[in-house]
Amino acid sequence: TLDAAITRAMDRSATVVTAMAEQQVADAQLQSASAWANPTLHVELENVLGKGSNADFDAAETTVSLAQELPIGGHRGALRRAARASQASASAGLQVAQLSVRRDVTIAYAEAIAADRLATIARSRASIAAETRRAVEQRYAAGLESELQNSRIAVETSGLQAAAQRAAAGALAARRRLAQYWRTDTVVEPLDDVWFDASSGATSGRAAVARGLDRTHPRVQQLQLATARAQAELDAARAQRLSAVEATLGTRRFKDLPSDSNQAFVLGVSVPLPLWDRNRAGIASARAELMRMELELEQTGRDLAAQYEFAVAELGAATLEVQALADALPAAESAARLSGQGYDAGRLSLLERLSAERALFDAREQLEGARLAAHRARADLASLSQP
Repeated sequence: TLDAAITRAMDRSATVVTAMAEQQVADAQLQSASAWANPTLHVELENVLGKGSNADFDAAETTVSLAQELPIGGHRGALRRAARASQASASAGLQVAQLSVRRDVTIAYAEAIAADRLATIARSRASIAAETRRAVEQRYAAGLESELQNSRIAVETSGLQAAAQRAAAGALAARRRLAQYWRTDTVVEPLDDVWFDASSGATSGRAAVARGLDRTHPRVQQLQLATARAQAELDAARAQRLSAVEATLGTRRFKDLPSDSNQAFVLGVSVPLPLWDRNRAGIASARAELMRMELELEQTGRDLAAQYEFAVAELGAATLEVQALADALPAAESAARLSGQGYDAGRLSLLERLSAERALFDAREQLEGARLAAHRARADLASLSQP
């Protein structure tokens, strides 16, 4: 069934697996952004291995200190905000990937069923052509048909047999494309023809959904969060000019005489001076990224609305075409049957028989194509309207 195919793809699709990995990366980046910088341990020995009283280690001054970077200016907080926005954006990206896989698998599933049916139609067309060829050969042997018509039906039958082989290969290829979504070679199980023949769903609530696409769709939410991340990264770039000071605390042991064991505390602070490097390049890059994300967010809202309107129109047109072709198919079948009987009785020409048969099989192929178009449009609608 389609649901089973979607479940397989959700478990094994490279698109979903990659999105899940990106979410794990974003989780790790948030943990990293929330962690303090590692402290630094300093050990220094002075007045050693010299001459006179400083020979060997007799007059050694040993300093052991621990230095810790202390963030100031909001740089660390901005990085945490960027990491949280990135994490939420990755979660929305996973939803986007799942919607995309659901749509693509639905379309591939419908294409596989349509390809199977087109292959069946092509085999039936070739079989009918072979029967027509035998009838023409009998009439030609009886002197009731010309050599030109006999040659014509022979060529057409050969072409239809080749088309049937190509259609069979296309059906196998369509099943392979479907199986790629869960990373296997092909699909050998029968597919759900009842689902394929189901009528297209209603499109009520069209205006409300179209208006809400710019707020509820995961693609829009993903870009909104990416824009928030870009804003936080701009804040971090501005704060990076003076982002941290380093505080030092330690002890020093020193000797004036070999028997001494004096000790004192060491306190220190290091402050970077933003005199020449004020991170202008980083600020400009972050500002450009923020502008890019804002423009992409604006354009995506328009694109989603346009895609939704197009899918609604496509579904409506495909539904009408399915209904019209389904209504016309019985008449085409009757015309093909009567034309064959009329040709065998000598009341109709070969051209009339071939024309009726082509009309029948063309109608069958167009009906399957219209059903496929309806499923494609419905899958697009589902991927656009599902929050």
